[in-house]
Amino acid sequence: MTQATISEIGTSAINSEEPMLILFDQSATSALRDYTIIQEFSTKENFSLNQGDQISFDQQEYTIEHVGPLANENLTTVGHVTLVFEEPPAGDRIVNGIYLSPYQLPEIAVGTTIDYKQVN
Repeated sequence: MTQATISEIGTSAINSEEPMLILFDQSATSALRDYTIIQEFSTKENFSLNQGDQISFDQQEYTIEHVGPLANENLTTVGHVTLVFEEPPAGDRIVNGIYLSPYQLPEIAVGTTIDYKQVN
């Protein structure tokens, strides 16, 4: 399991109309910070998430339904991933996206712990 903690939430990072969260590590530029959630990893290690794995925000657990082709690489290098809380579309999917269920945004705050859990 890999763990991160939310250290900053941009003023426009959470929108109930858009069921997604954009995460970055501390390398996010100031222009991005209003729209992103900054996470700090407790350990910096390469890991790979797949369908069926889990991501939890404190005690709120989500199951991965789809992992975009760039998601794992960007998540391990710059802490960047787009977490999408809706059913993966049949066509165009976010290449850096991880689609999660249940389809509702988690309740988060500065200090929330994010656990990236490989099930298999």
